Amino acid sequence: MNKDILHIYNLIQELSWHFGNHGFNGECCGDLSLVEFMVLKKVHDSNNITIQEIGNHISFSKSGASKIIDRLENKGYVARQISSIDGRVCCVCATSKGIEVSTNIIEKYTAYTEDMLKDLDSPMVDNINDVLELLVKSVRGQKFI
Repeated sequence: MNKDILHIYNLIQELSWHFGNHGFNGECCGDLSLVEFMVLKKVHDSNNITIQEIGNHISFSKSGASKIIDRLENKGYVARQISSIDGRVCCVCATSKGIEVSTNIIEKYTAYTEDMLKDLDSPMVDNINDVLELLVKSVRGQKFI
């Protein structure tokens, strides 16, 4: 195994730790697990997204995504609605509480990232952005382990 690849993996894992909820009392995201936050963020960013589309976004089955939506709905962050275009389709939208919570989390981590990168010059920040976009694009093209 290439030691550089192992080092890259370790760096990604450490970044995940610092940006995740650490699995203890939801430190990153209030009362949300990381997957719940990712779903809430997707719902907030989309207008009337279907449960199937949410499942596709997080690489879960429709049933798995539905269970996450159930939890978010019980917490008052999202609501299911029948599509105005097709009455057979159930869509999910963020409630005002869900919008407020997701906005606060995003603002918190945006400020955290800005503070972390504040001493870097603009070309270096652009380089970090480009590298992260390449990594995300590559990950999206792979199947999960």
